[in-house]
Amino acid sequence: MAKPVRIGMISFEHMHGMKYAQAVTEIPEAELVAVWHHDAFRGTEMATKFQTRYVPDYQAILESDVDGVIICSNNRDHEKYTIAAARAGKHIMVEKPFATSMAGARRMVGACREAGVKLATAFPMRHAAPMKRLKGLVQAGTIGQVLAICGTNHGKMPGGWFIDPALSGGGAVIDHTVHVSDLMLWITGANATEVYAEMDCLLHPIGVDDVGMLTVSFDSGAFATIDTSWVHPNETYPIWPDVYLQVIGTDGVLTADAFGQIFATYNESTRKVTHVHWGSDPDFWLVHDFIGAIGDDREPLATGVDGMRASEIAIAAYASARAGRPVPLPLTD
Repeated sequence: MAKPVRIGMISFEHMHGMKYAQAVTEIPEAELVAVWHHDAFRGTEMATKFQTRYVPDYQAILESDVDGVIICSNNRDHEKYTIAAARAGKHIMVEKPFATSMAGARRMVGACREAGVKLATAFPMRHAAPMKRLKGLVQAGTIGQVLAICGTNHGKMPGGWFIDPALSGGGAVIDHTVHVSDLMLWITGANATEVYAEMDCLLHPIGVDDVGMLTVSFDSGAFATIDTSWVHPNETYPIWPDVYLQVIGTDGVLTADAFGQIFATYNESTRKVTHVHWGSDPDFWLVHDFIGAIGDDREPLATGVDGMRASEIAIAAYASARAGRPVPLPLTD
């Protein structure tokens, strides 16, 4: 039997870190060797939860015999941890958004290329059954030439470091653009050529964008709109209830709801809406793909370059909103 792929977790600042750690423990071909978090109490709590060991310095993970690391820090620190892991010769999966600047994204990709390590971006929506089916139908020419795409990614306002631009790189637009923009690029195979965006802080007293609307042009001649707003009530709704695409072609229209495989429960006593998933788990299959990429010596489904391309659309959206005009791609800085 082949030796399990040994994985270390670097930070649980992003909430998806718990899902990824859980997935590692459920994959027979993998082993969660150690975890690190900047807060020792939280790190110890996570180590206990996932029956592994806590280390007080992330460098200790990089200096160990782990094969790869999963990085779930705040957005700003993706670059620091990714470059450190690459220099240590570790394969990497980094939470989205990949980077908060194009210069940082290029340094991350370059460091991994130089080190010869695999670099994956955490885009679980590529593993959502409805989106996989949508891609297959579009690529098969079912609706002819793609003319336009309407996409949404709504959710709660998460608070914490997500609303501190120094740590997050922005607000709702950088948080929620990248899932949808990556799906659009992946499904169509096109390249984005221009971004126009409007955004504002309208729903919460947080001083950072909580609503945003993007228009993206592609080299195929198609265009898309992306609604990235934190519009759902914080007290009553699940934190991340929708990623939705409508693709309009010359011969028809396709729609897909990434979170359609759920039972929605409305509880009068708690005044909450909960979602019980009955379909496949995109987070599990995301981590499974990363483990497979290491074990089989292949590229992950979503690479660092894919993460950089999706981040570029979000970064261009902020540039567009500041300038009040469309911004051409690729960005030069």
